[in-house]
Parts: sequence; C-alpha cells; structure tokens
Amino acid sequence: MIKKYIKTSPVEAIQVTEDNHDEVKRFIGAFDIGFGEFHQMVTVSGSMWLHDYDYIIKNSDGECYPCAREVFEKTYKEVKK
Repeated sequence: MIKKYIKTSPVEAIQVTEDNHDEVKRFIGAFDIGFGEFHQMVTVSGSMWLHDYDYIIKNSDGECYPCAREVFEKTYKEVKK
C-alpha cells in the first residue's frame, strides 16, 4: 500500500549568501567548507558542492549537509517562535 509521509523532525538551517561566509563557518563548526564560484563542503558522506542561496542543514545528530534552495523551500517551513 502506498502511503504519504511528512518530515517531522525539526532541523536548523542557514542560507548561504555572498555576505555571510563567517556566519556559515560558525554554524557548521567542525565541518570544513571552501568558498569560491561554487562552494565545497566536506560532510560525513564526503565532499559536496553548493551554490550561493543554497541551504546548509544541521540535523538532530549535529551533522551538516547542503540542500539546493529549490528542494529546501519545497520541503521545509520555518518554525516561528
């Protein structure tokens, strides 16, 4: 039987822009990132590429990984405090 599911665990995320590289570095902590025309991030799954305006997600285990802007904005909604 096919069923529909939604993601239920909250994540922290930051959108990468050309002006917030220092904030991104603080957010990802021990994970390595290199900024350039395209950005390269070292994750637990290996090296991954991202662009300005993509997001970096931190899951409940503290692992960080990039997510394309279009995918992130279709998948997640901001939790208002």
